[in-house]
Amino acid sequence: MAAVVDLTKGETTTFFGSSAEDISYATNFWQSIQLHPPMESRLVSSDIKQRLKVAPPSSQARNIPQSRQGDSSAVLQDFISRARTMEHLEEYAKLQKFAEAKAQDKTIMIKHREIRKKKEEISRNKGIRPLERKVEKMPKEDYIVDEENDTDVFKQLNEFEIEKIGNDDSDSD
Repeated sequence: MAAVVDLTKGETTTFFGSSAEDISYATNFWQSIQLHPPMESRLVSSDIKQRLKVAPPSSQARNIPQSRQGDSSAVLQDFISRARTMEHLEEYAKLQKFAEAKAQDKTIMIKHREIRKKKEEISRNKGIRPLERKVEKMPKEDYIVDEENDTDVFKQLNEFEIEKIGNDDSDSD
């Protein structure tokens, strides 16, 4: 009789009343199913070299004269000072280019400003001309209106019609 228990929870399986041979088969089976972690997750692996190569033993002691070190440091200092000088020259050239571009922009802006001022000056005098009113005064005699009677007005109207239209008097009685 065998009792089955879930092994993922850390519990163990026990066999009661089974023979020793069945128990050994079961333990072999469960050990074969158990998954091993991948090779990359192991801390130590036999096929991965864990140590760095060892430097070969030196047969001679290194003897470097002091004068040579002083010369190399002087050469090194000279090289560093040249490099800094070159960097400063490059930075200065870059700043000069920016200054030239700024000066060009400024001259263009001044030129555009002058053109705009000329246009504004032209448009300022255009369209706002003062109106000169010439009032001709009529003599006072022309203002006096004579009273006319209706008969005179009709006579003048008839004379006008006769001149323009002719002597065709179809309306008259």
